Amino acid sequence: MENPQIRYIEAFPIEQDGEEFILLQDPDGFMERPLVISRDAAFIISLMDGSRTMRDIQAEYMRRFGQLIYIEHLERFVETLDKNLLLLNENYYKFLDKLKKEYESEKVRQPFLAGRSYPENRMDLLVFLDSIFKEDGQPQTGLETDITGVLAPHIDYNRGIEVYREVYRYLKGVSKPLIVILGVSHRHTEKIINISLKDFATPIDICRNSQVIGEYIKEDPILSRYIDEWPHRGEHSIELQLPLLQFVMEDEFEILPILTGSMHEYILGIKPFPDREIEEITERLRGVIERYGKPFIILSGVDLAHIGEQFGDRYPIDALTLAQSKAKDEGLLESIRDVDAGRFFNLIKDEVDRRRICGLTAIYLQLLLLKGTRCQITGYKQWSDGKSSVSFAGAIFSP
Repeated sequence: MENPQIRYIEAFPIEQDGEEFILLQDPDGFMERPLVISRDAAFIISLMDGSRTMRDIQAEYMRRFGQLIYIEHLERFVETLDKNLLLLNENYYKFLDKLKKEYESEKVRQPFLAGRSYPENRMDLLVFLDSIFKEDGQPQTGLETDITGVLAPHIDYNRGIEVYREVYRYLKGVSKPLIVILGVSHRHTEKIINISLKDFATPIDICRNSQVIGEYIKEDPILSRYIDEWPHRGEHSIELQLPLLQFVMEDEFEILPILTGSMHEYILGIKPFPDREIEEITERLRGVIERYGKPFIILSGVDLAHIGEQFGDRYPIDALTLAQSKAKDEGLLESIRDVDAGRFFNLIKDEVDRRRICGLTAIYLQLLLLKGTRCQITGYKQWSDGKSSVSFAGAIFSP
């Protein structure tokens, strides 16, 4: 506690009664509720990197604001952070260790977002999903039916519903026994992929993980190293696909959930590209899918650009900025349409991923796995609140 260190949290500027505050959110969901703090409190938190003592923080605060903050006030603030499990200390690690052991022992991954991002009651969720597709208004004739891949958003339903609806309507009546779902881990992971062998529950039902492929993965000397359940516990990029799949798919299906990590070492040139590790993972995954022997779909739950204040940019999100970002997105979508993984990666590398394409790894792996197929872009949108923007798209792959 003498050298407090803040753990990873999300901070967003908000305005209340004409005053600016910072909203602290916990992506792991350990905090019972978000915290609203002042900007000077946020400055204090920014100093908590584990290298500064309370006296150091007091001195830095004095230099910045020209006012003395009493050590007793700092201690009370640190105690509040500690009670909310926001500090990397013994209290947090004990809690985390207990939670990990409990999660590892569970056979089913429970829904993390039910009651937050979508209804937690089964009937309410079904009514909500029915309303989405009833409002479709699109003719269902002439749609591709032999689908091998789907690219869908993972932004919340409210903001992404148009693109979700446009791509998922292609899956109405489609029968595929296996859905390999590539999601994005929004937390740092040591591995480039993180495979879950758990079943995933939603308020509708349980999505069964393929026990057959699970055994193949356990037997594989390479893929078995990438089994890691913990990153899946609170991640939304796969979870948001499941109720939609359950609603539109005609027959029973099994899933293979895979969360992808970061490729920034390749973007920055720290690691050489193309990389043998990624090529070997792709070959091994393709091998176990072929050994499974049944029709499949490779689905990615991904978003594209993240720009603006919420993501640390200082430039304004005006019409020109959005148009420029859209033009760059169109280049990415063209490479996806051509199922060209190398060009997709290089376009992002050329701009050093300044627009934070969070779907980079998942889309890259999807394009490798679906090499030689055809792709149709089904939708695209830029969401913006005037200060920040997220873009996302939908696409269908076929033989």
